[in-house]
Amino acid sequence: MKHWQELNKIAINIKKPALKYLLAILPLLLLLSVFGCEPKEEIITTDPSAMLSFSADTVLFDTVFVSRGSVTKRLKVYNRNEKAVRISEINLAGAGASPYQLTINGVQSPLANNVELRGGDSLYVLVKVNINPSDQNQPFLAADSILFSTNGRQQNVKLVAYGQNAYFHRKSSIGTETWPSDKPHVLLDSVLVREGAILTIEKGARVFGYNKSVLLVAGQLQVQGTPQERVSFSGYRREEDYRTAPGQWEGIRLLATSSGSSIKYADIKNTLYGMRVGNPGKAATLVEGCVVAHAFWDGIVAFTSDVKVTNSLIYNCGQYGFGGLGGGNYELMYTTIASYQNPLLRETPLLVITDFIPESDIKDRPTTLRLVNSIIYSDGFSIADEVLIEPMSAVVEASNNLLRTESYKALFQGNGNILNTAPKFKAPAKYDFRLDTLSPASGAAKILPAILKDLKGVTRSSTKPDAGAYERSID
Repeated sequence: MKHWQELNKIAINIKKPALKYLLAILPLLLLLSVFGCEPKEEIITTDPSAMLSFSADTVLFDTVFVSRGSVTKRLKVYNRNEKAVRISEINLAGAGASPYQLTINGVQSPLANNVELRGGDSLYVLVKVNINPSDQNQPFLAADSILFSTNGRQQNVKLVAYGQNAYFHRKSSIGTETWPSDKPHVLLDSVLVREGAILTIEKGARVFGYNKSVLLVAGQLQVQGTPQERVSFSGYRREEDYRTAPGQWEGIRLLATSSGSSIKYADIKNTLYGMRVGNPGKAATLVEGCVVAHAFWDGIVAFTSDVKVTNSLIYNCGQYGFGGLGGGNYELMYTTIASYQNPLLRETPLLVITDFIPESDIKDRPTTLRLVNSIIYSDGFSIADEVLIEPMSAVVEASNNLLRTESYKALFQGNGNILNTAPKFKAPAKYDFRLDTLSPASGAAKILPAILKDLKGVTRSSTKPDAGAYERSID
């Protein structure tokens, strides 16, 4: 109590001139305290050495189909300095004539001024490209730069895209026609080949499926690929992350009136299902030298139909690799069906042949299977049987195959079949299903005089050919 009384006496005895002086300098003290408390990262520096840095020196777009526009890519701009910077201008070097579009701080514009960036902070610049049509059939370069001006210094990030003219197929019904290989074909929706019409796809052609697009065939499909000039069917997205992504488009569907289709040396990828065949009583569908992969559901599935598959590879699908349901006649020769490090949670065998269709009234239909010189195998331990055949009497021939099966050991024992022995592919994790030099499938096939070459066009041995889609060659 005594101390408080003494402090009060001191305060009362402050002389009036001193109090007047204190009141005069109080605003200045407050102002100094404000500046003294301003965070360093908010103080804008004008030092020319305060440079920006970027998440990439080049924003690269894979092949962009003209007039369709690209995906949006992100460029991150960093201010790694302790103090803030004011970017006086962000703009496209090509200005209004540029095929590129920028979105800066949520505003789409080719130009932004006086963009402040705190010390240690960053911002996103979103980039898209839309390339106008040209008369070029081959991919062509569309380049520009984003310019950043800060404290009298200019930095740039390159923009690079490859434009490609294409044939765009919108929702339509077509008659007999040929799709040439000079430019890619883009399916934007469902395209129907009418009954009685023939769609011919030339060797070397490339077909890209947009979201939910599907090729419907009520007539006939003739895919004329060769080992040297394959035909490719894949998803529309060209970025690396999408090369193995399933479900990007629906696939190829052969309808009830289709007959005698032939798909030779084609790669069918990124689908919901690679191919569906449902044409009871019609001429057989031939699948030769094909690769079907990364299908969300089935690789190839047929319903009460006739399908012949030779020298083909089917791998990493979400359900069946090959399914023949509700009866029909099926031949698989020199074919590899595999599932290795498959990201899809598959719960069905790789090969399924039945005389019924699940959850339908179709049952007890005539069914035959000829399985020769083929490999059906996986690395998954949850599925001990990669073959399901009902009834077993459907098998008219099963010889010289390498199979993973427990239930059908007795059925497939002998006849040159190899059971439950890993085929030793070269690099299945990299989708290389050629045979290693120590593969048990090497030299294990029987000679089929009508099939002289493999999936790649390599001549098969005339005395001891290899099982599976590939004839082993010495590197």
